Amino acid sequence: MTDIQRLPLLRLCGIAGVIGAILWTLGDALIIGARASPDDYPLILKTYADRIQFDGVALMLPSSEARLAAGALVADAGIVFYLAGCWHLLEGLRPAMGWWRWLTFVLLVAGNAWSPLGHAGFYYVGMAYKTILETPAAAHGALLDLGQHFYHVLLIAWLMPIVTLGLALLLLGIVIALGRTAWPRWFAALANPVSLVAIGMLIARILPEPAHTWLDGAAFNLGWLVVYAVSTALLWNGGRSPVASRDEAA
Repeated sequence: MTDIQRLPLLRLCGIAGVIGAILWTLGDALIIGARASPDDYPLILKTYADRIQFDGVALMLPSSEARLAAGALVADAGIVFYLAGCWHLLEGLRPAMGWWRWLTFVLLVAGNAWSPLGHAGFYYVGMAYKTILETPAAAHGALLDLGQHFYHVLLIAWLMPIVTLGLALLLLGIVIALGRTAWPRWFAALANPVSLVAIGMLIARILPEPAHTWLDGAAFNLGWLVVYAVSTALLWNGGRSPVASRDEAA
């Protein structure tokens, strides 16, 4: 495939990454985009607080079952766009060649492929605790135990993609900073795990209510939205020519 033939696919996959980030941000807003105080739900946040390790329960209690389910499912459906976005990033890395490029791509694909369970798992944990509010006291112990079991699985399912994608972003940022990709070197300041999360947190923080509450838990995907949007713009016409030697890179 020639560079000219690759260009439409490069653009489409970049746009797919943007769409994936929008859908996953929406999923975050739906599933953990609320806020409850202990006075609103004293049974869960006061009486049983010492039996609940899941800190995110207060972000889910005010939401309906339909909203939580929609938050889980919209991200699940949107993962195909994130996976397509991985190809866009691979094309941006093409000048680097070698094992750096392929290792970064494999980590990106693996992290995205593992993400849906880690995201949807919030639904099951949240619903286990929400059900306590609708059941007699005799059932509360079993539901609290069930919530704990769900939470332990959620931790594993959530950490797998977070760690994997964090490593992928670290490699991505290093290769870009070396000047051997189709992106300008300054893009490394955005495409790294620290900046990506910080950008997402900043966006959520400066937004007025209720958008701030909706997006407060969406930092990771807001950061990806910025990265994919900027990358798509930078690579729209194929990007820059990488440096030819180590001396030039310096």
